[in-house]
Amino acid sequence: MSGTRPVLCITVMLLLGAAWSRRRCDYSMILSTYTQLIFPELQSLNLTGPFETSTENDRCPSSKVTRIVRSIYGMTEQFACLSEGQQEDSKVSVVSKMGQLIKIYCRKTSMGNGRNAMSCKPVQRKKERRRRRVKMIKMLINCWQKLQSAYIQG
Repeated sequence: MSGTRPVLCITVMLLLGAAWSRRRCDYSMILSTYTQLIFPELQSLNLTGPFETSTENDRCPSSKVTRIVRSIYGMTEQFACLSEGQQEDSKVSVVSKMGQLIKIYCRKTSMGNGRNAMSCKPVQRKKERRRRRVKMIKMLINCWQKLQSAYIQG
């Protein structure tokens, strides 16, 4: 009897380790950190939404948490492309923190290749760039809200 107890404990530990290693992102940490650190910054910028977006422009159409997180990460990368060569402002800082948050609590393999593989399309006109950045922030905020409700339901 006493010889099987250590074997059982080791087996349980190995199973827990295997289950933990399959987990790609720590969604509870992502959401709690977002709520505690990033959301107050968005409030100070008067960017808390929800914002009206058409269903054809919905960048987070899935109700699956993993896909929503992947969409948010992709949008933060696109926002970084739109912000290249410009002075860093508070909006760039907040969106950058969103991307860093996901990088910290998700494995690299679950987020894809990132911006290095994606080409940044140059936007020539300053007004067009600003308009696209504002639109992107609104879509990001809507996706974060969708992520919170999907995580609670799931």
